[in-house]
Amino acid sequence: MKKSQAVLLLLGILFISFNLRAPITAVGSVVDMIQSEYGLSNAVAGFITTLPLVAFAIVSPFVARISAKIGHSRTMFLGLVLILAGEAVRSYTGVAGLFAGTAIIGVGIAIGNVIIPAIIKLNFSEKVGFVTSIYTSGMCIFAAVGAGISIPLAKGLGAGWKHTLFVWFALTIFTIIIWLPQTGKKAVAPKVQEEHHEVSVWKEKLAWWVTLFMGTQSLLFYALVAWLPTIVASKGLSTAFAGNMALLFQLMAIPATLVIPTLCDKFKNQRGIVYVVCAIYGTGMILFLLGQTQIVITAAVVLMSIGMGGSISLSIAFISLRSHDSKIASELSGMSQSAGYLLAGLGPIVTGLIFDTMSTWNIPIGIFIVLIAFLALCGHFAGTGMLAGSPATASSAIIEMEEELAEEIKKLEEEFAAEVKKLEEEFVKEVHLLEEKVGMKKH
Repeated sequence: MKKSQAVLLLLGILFISFNLRAPITAVGSVVDMIQSEYGLSNAVAGFITTLPLVAFAIVSPFVARISAKIGHSRTMFLGLVLILAGEAVRSYTGVAGLFAGTAIIGVGIAIGNVIIPAIIKLNFSEKVGFVTSIYTSGMCIFAAVGAGISIPLAKGLGAGWKHTLFVWFALTIFTIIIWLPQTGKKAVAPKVQEEHHEVSVWKEKLAWWVTLFMGTQSLLFYALVAWLPTIVASKGLSTAFAGNMALLFQLMAIPATLVIPTLCDKFKNQRGIVYVVCAIYGTGMILFLLGQTQIVITAAVVLMSIGMGGSISLSIAFISLRSHDSKIASELSGMSQSAGYLLAGLGPIVTGLIFDTMSTWNIPIGIFIVLIAFLALCGHFAGTGMLAGSPATASSAIIEMEEELAEEIKKLEEEFAAEVKKLEEEFVKEVHLLEEKVGMKKH
């Protein structure tokens, strides 16, 4: 690939990343306005944030198949068009359109979630960490912008929540223009380098640990995006401060998204990185549970943000680092984002239901702390240097059969040797008996 082509592709990936979180994080800060206008309960309001995750879960397994037919770039173009359409429907077609448009946005984002790691693996296999850091940083920056500008636009400038959410329409159009040159490329089917790759990633334990890591960090992320401002306000702090905390939660993740993927490139085993990230995340969550003042809550949000940024970066990096080629990357990406986001989709709804039932945010936060410990466990197994879909893992069943066959052959050889030895001994005895008989006759 020429340098100019690589730069243009990197620019396209960067702008796509801007569109993969902001349309969702922008909702959290204005959810109270949506609830007020449509009379929605906390649980139903949480479903607004959950709908994209449901779309991720349903659509992700099919993205790799679509991409195999029309190519990565054209599939991504389709995803951008869906995001664009969903943004218009969500803002201006009533309460039904609010949910329908959100679902359409979710389908478009799901395509990007699955395809971008495969594009990175295919075009930048030697710089996976570096390009992943650009990608995840772009997501986090604009996730922060989405959360941060919603209240100033909706309330400060009086734009209302509908126009505020529609702002992202312009960014998506610009991204489509930047990505258009990529759609002219021929669909390239990733080469299957080994027959072993035909083994489904769904049957590999390592792939499931990657999936559980993806799902758990996503559950935490989307639950916090949906309810963090509300939880902060429930501690007796101002709504303006709550909005600032939502912005801070996104912004402080950026350094982690820049550093963590680069560190992943330097180590075949990422377990140590997982432990540090989860320790920071857990410490922040404990402070968030206990804190009541602005200083403590700010410190808690900073630590949670670093942990969140690190865990997101790890979940995306694992897809490429654990994959042998771009074909496996797209399959593992589809699997982890399907089953993973199905789990994540429970976050905002269940968090809202728990609060509606118990009238306290302490129980959901306590559950978050337990989930961070589980995240560390998943990362322990997902952080190994073994590649999902590689001959070493995909052919494990064949290797096991070969070992069993070798053992059986060894047993047969031992039995055969024992029988031969037995026959030799009997033969020698017979010879001795004959010799004795011949000797007796001579005498």
